[in-house]
Amino acid sequence: MSNLARRKCFGGEVINTDSTDGNIIMASEIQVSHDLTLSALGCAFHHPTGALMVADLHIGYEATLEDQGFAMPRFQSKEMLSRLAKAIDRFDPALLIVDGDLKHNFDRNLTAEWNDVEKFVDEISKRCKLVVIKGNHDNFLATILSRRGLHIKKEVVLGNIKIAHGHGTTEPWKGGMVLAHEHPAIRLIETTGASVKIPCFLLDHEANRLVLPAFSPFAIGSDVIRTPDGERMIPLLSETGIQDYIAYGFTQGEILNYRSVGALRSLGGI
Repeated sequence: MSNLARRKCFGGEVINTDSTDGNIIMASEIQVSHDLTLSALGCAFHHPTGALMVADLHIGYEATLEDQGFAMPRFQSKEMLSRLAKAIDRFDPALLIVDGDLKHNFDRNLTAEWNDVEKFVDEISKRCKLVVIKGNHDNFLATILSRRGLHIKKEVVLGNIKIAHGHGTTEPWKGGMVLAHEHPAIRLIETTGASVKIPCFLLDHEANRLVLPAFSPFAIGSDVIRTPDGERMIPLLSETGIQDYIAYGFTQGEILNYRSVGALRSLGGI
């Protein structure tokens, strides 16, 4: 087994990330490189800088639907704060980076959205520094953040890694990249035809590029196996394709360790 095929979990378990024997191996987290751990909580941790990274929370999603005449219970923010509390307990980060789309509504700040964003900022700020990168949904977020003394950023560079939402990313960078926006997911299909979609991380070891999943439980996203690469939402990925990216799906507190997107496509999916 090559060095790249052997990744150690923090608990010391050795994981075969190639899964060439056809088995799906599960763990609560996978350390995919010396610097980076992916967690089934839906976040990634960059060890050298102590940065915990999440993306696409879409706070206020329920309020936006209500504004459009659809009623649904508001539980998303509470659920996400609970998961983040577990992640902060686990990794003890120096900072939390929200890689875009902290809020949902494009065209204004809804009252419920404003309140939920302020609560989110207040809760996280008790535990660690908060950094927010602007996503395509965050047109009016700066007004809310300014009330808490925060300034929204276009992108963040940590050492040799650039972190950007991705909606405007057209060119590769000289170092590693962390992107979001794509809401990557995998659709699992049973022999009966029933299916379920789960969020996933996308990681290209050669390009040193990571795509974060949506942290929102309401915004799982598009199937990376069956959606044509020309329809990718990140302009750079629509040009390069994602066939060499390893898809790390996760559900119910465990990461499911899969093959590359290209290999999964050649098998006809999962």
